[in-house]
Order: sequence, then C-alpha cells, then structure tokens
Amino acid sequence: MHAGLDFGTSNCLIGIWEDNNPTLLPLEGQSIRLPSALYTSRLNDNQTISEALLSDTDTAFGEAAILRHTEDSQSGYFIKSPKSFLGADIRKNQLEMFSDIVTRMLVHIKNNAENNTQSELQNIVLGRPVNFHGTRGEEGNRQAIDILQQSAMAAGFKNIEFQMEPMAAALDFERSLTEDKLVLVLDAGGGTTDCSMVKLGPSYIQSNDRTDSILGHSGDRIGGTDLDIKLALHKVMPHFGKDSLLKNGLPIPVTLFWDAVTINDVNVQSEFLSARTQREIAAYLTQAVDQQKFQRFQVLQEERLILQLNRSTELAKINLSEQDRVELPLDYIEEDLVIPVSRNDLRDSVKRELDVFIALMKEVETQADTKPDLIYVTGGTAKSPVIEDWIRSNYRDIDIVVGDAFGSVVSGLTTWAHRIYK
Repeated sequence: MHAGLDFGTSNCLIGIWEDNNPTLLPLEGQSIRLPSALYTSRLNDNQTISEALLSDTDTAFGEAAILRHTEDSQSGYFIKSPKSFLGADIRKNQLEMFSDIVTRMLVHIKNNAENNTQSELQNIVLGRPVNFHGTRGEEGNRQAIDILQQSAMAAGFKNIEFQMEPMAAALDFERSLTEDKLVLVLDAGGGTTDCSMVKLGPSYIQSNDRTDSILGHSGDRIGGTDLDIKLALHKVMPHFGKDSLLKNGLPIPVTLFWDAVTINDVNVQSEFLSARTQREIAAYLTQAVDQQKFQRFQVLQEERLILQLNRSTELAKINLSEQDRVELPLDYIEEDLVIPVSRNDLRDSVKRELDVFIALMKEVETQADTKPDLIYVTGGTAKSPVIEDWIRSNYRDIDIVVGDAFGSVVSGLTTWAHRIYK
C-alpha cells in the first residue's frame, strides 16, 4: 500500500488513495493533523534526550506532547517543529538526536495509519520544501533529505520518494481544473515558503514526469514559526523588559529577548537556557529600572517556559485569523498577566516577511518570463487575512484562489504516490 506524507514544521498529515481520491487519515483522535511535537520523560536530571529516547521512556506526540510539556516543563524533554532543525548547522550528537526524533514520529504516524487502514504501508511520497530552514544552502538541504530518507527507512517504509511541496499543492489543485492554466503556487508553511510557476490542467494531469511543467520555482526559510517569533519579539517581549532601561540609562540588550523567542535554533535555545544566561539576567535585574517586567523575563528563563510562550503566541496569531483583536493570557508567567494583541500588531511585526512572500512570487515570474493566469495560495500560514490581504494588494488584476490550508500538500503527495506506485 502507498501513501503521501506531509512531515510539516507545524503539523504532520498522511493520506491514502481511496475511491479515486486522496483520503486523509486521522492521526490524533479524529483529527487528521498531528502537531509536530514530541515529549519524552527522563529517568533522572542527568539523562539526555537521546538517552531518554533510546531507553524507551514515556513518549507522547502531537497535542498530547504539548499538554505534557504545559503541565510540567521540568521533568522531560519537549521538541517542537523538528523539521526546522534538519537543515541547520548542528553538531553530530544533535544530528543523531534529531534523526531519532524524526524516526520516532514517522513510526508513530505509520502505526496510526496502518491501524486505521488495517494494511501495511510500504511505499511513501514525502514532501520537501525548495529550501529547508537553515543557513547552509544545498548542503543543509542534502542533510535534511538524508535524515528524512534514513528515518523513513528505519520506520519501516520500503520505497521512499520526494516531491516538492509547491508542486504537490499544484497537483492537488490540478484535479479541479477543466482547462489548462499557468498557475503561480504559493505554499506558505510553518517553516518555509515556496513558490512555483506550473503548467496545470487536463493536458498534463496523466504525466508521470512533470519536470517540463515547472517554469520556475523559489523558496525561502521563512514560515509561520518566523511570524510567531516576530510577533513575540515586537509585541510580547516589551512586557518582559524589552526596550526598558537600566539605571545607567542604557537599554537592556535586545539580543537577550531575541534569543528567548528564537525557538527554531537549537543552539540559541541551549545558550538562552544555560547557567551563564541565568547569571546574566540576574545581574541585569539588579540594575533594571522596571524590575517587574524584567522579573517576568527571569521567570521565563529559569522555569524554561520559552516553548510554552511560543505556543501562546502562535495561538494568538491563529485566533487573529478570525478576530481583529485577542487577549493573550500568560498566567503561567505571572498571575493575571494578559497582553492585548491586534491584527494590526501582527501586520506591523511581520512586515519584512510579507515583503519576502511577494519577492518570491516576483522571482518566479521573472524565471518564467510571464505572468500567471491565476494564483493558488495554500499552507497554514496563508490562513491569516494579513497574508491574503497583502497578496491581493500586490496582485489586484489576477484571480487568487485560496486552497485547503493544511490538506492540499498531503493530498497532492497522495495523488503523486498513486500515480508512481500504482
């Protein structure tokens, strides 16, 4: 049996071909989306996460992992968005650790899918971004692909193929077309944003080689996680002492606050949670003019609540898709602490990222040397009206179709799996 698997930065989804259509399988209760998170308990304070995984300690995935970490951030290890680290500049022991984590997650997804279908999954098509998150370019991309390939094999898949995520989204959209179109696909995901200019329609749909269909593609290591980070830095961290002064009139270094919210860099996380940073914060606290705010920052570091803060900020961003203004409760930091956040706050915080989205689309137009007939937008990040409004303001004369934010990539991967494995 074959399947398409979207191992995403924010969520994982898997689909099979059934009744001549892709069918997405539940992975957590009745939900087809499994948040990309893992929690593993540790036997003692000195046990590393790799040791905990190898010793087969209690491990939870998805929302269950998030809940475990929220209830007790001290007694185990919590990894969110492991895909963000696969292309990064990481040490050998970290490389082995993330390989173990990805394998564990793929085993969990495979087992759930097989329990649901009562059939063994042997063949898989995995999605991949144009560029994985990180600063190592093609070397980082190769590292990420190697981890995913080896982890998929270790999880028990026999045949493994990869498909570009924007092309997968295009393949899903293509099934709805009754005439040929030149489509600019924007896939704004949790960790990366990819664009492709693709020829789609009845003339191409049966082809097993779509190389000639792609007229251009581009990608950047910017996604929903980066929007969460920027929102936290610009609108949340001022309530923790950012922009506050010391008694000598100098500001508290902004790098401290940047390190606190940069949850997609394992080395920065490790440094922020170190004893050295703890001593640095304690020293600044004695000199801070607004000690109440900076005490919150001390609690954030000492109680290791940075991932919980990121989760709260992410939920605020998600809720701003439906509301113009939300309240961000942070009572786990300080009783009755609530921070108001508006849609305008989000727009102001992510102005650079919005410009990157448009630049990627323009780059693809330049490569293809033509404008598209229409624009197809997908990916969880694209659910935000801030993103959609910004695209529409830059492409007023072209029709824009907003697809299934979470399911289009995995549906396209499943479509491709059916085509190449049948």
